[in-house]
Amino acid sequence: MQISIVTVGMNHLKYLKDLLSSIYTKGAIEASFEVIYVDNCSSDGSVEYISEAFPQVRIIQNTSPKGFGENNNVGAEVAAGKYLAIINPDIILFENSLDLLLAFAESYPNVGIVAPKLLNRDESYQYSVRRFITPWLFLSRAISKGDDAGKFKGNAYYLSKDIDIDKTQFINWAVGAAYFISKDFYDDLNGFDQDYFLYMEDEDLCLRSWKRNRPVVYHPQATLIHNHMRSSKKIGKSMRYHFESLFTFWRKHGISLGDYARSAEERGSSGNKFFNV
Repeated sequence: MQISIVTVGMNHLKYLKDLLSSIYTKGAIEASFEVIYVDNCSSDGSVEYISEAFPQVRIIQNTSPKGFGENNNVGAEVAAGKYLAIINPDIILFENSLDLLLAFAESYPNVGIVAPKLLNRDESYQYSVRRFITPWLFLSRAISKGDDAGKFKGNAYYLSKDIDIDKTQFINWAVGAAYFISKDFYDDLNGFDQDYFLYMEDEDLCLRSWKRNRPVVYHPQATLIHNHMRSSKKIGKSMRYHFESLFTFWRKHGISLGDYARSAEERGSSGNKFFNV
């Protein structure tokens, strides 16, 4: 088994239909793979639909809700693949996108995490590549009200709007909607940190990869659609989770992440030569 696709869902039936259709379309993935779906107490018929329409999917049902990281760790624990593809339910695969990630990971085994290019539903570029959050960047993000399309300088820097989006390169981190990582390295990192219930666990995983001297790489030749579900912009429980996770992140790693950010930046400037692309 080469790839274990791990997906976590909670009342995401309308997205899962598109994701699973894209996975099982003839020729979409040439590598050997399995799909593990962790259901986080859905009430929208997700489990029943998958069981009937895609009986080859392995389903794990929670008896009580768990956080994003913990759910992915549950799926990864039973995975048989050499590599894990951590895929959100709101993703749609293009043909051979996972094969391209597999080929890259096999060619560069010292890379920690590979992140593909994510596109919006209309196939415009999605700003999924980010720089490590600091209080100054958080303030910039807050002033811009999380508007990815805005031109506020600090927010644009946080969203890495200055990079060449068509070049393979080292990055600080990328949103965790789609990660490709070896099962051995994921286990070595102990997976996602379960101190985060929701948000920041993806940035934390990438930072811990960098701390192990295993770079995080953006590989745009592999392209996926991401129907970005952003709930933390709304005042409520999701925003509370985001704030709690943010302060957990700073408590664990400090508010000055310059050394790790600069390491990625410096390596990224020579990334094309390193990857021979």
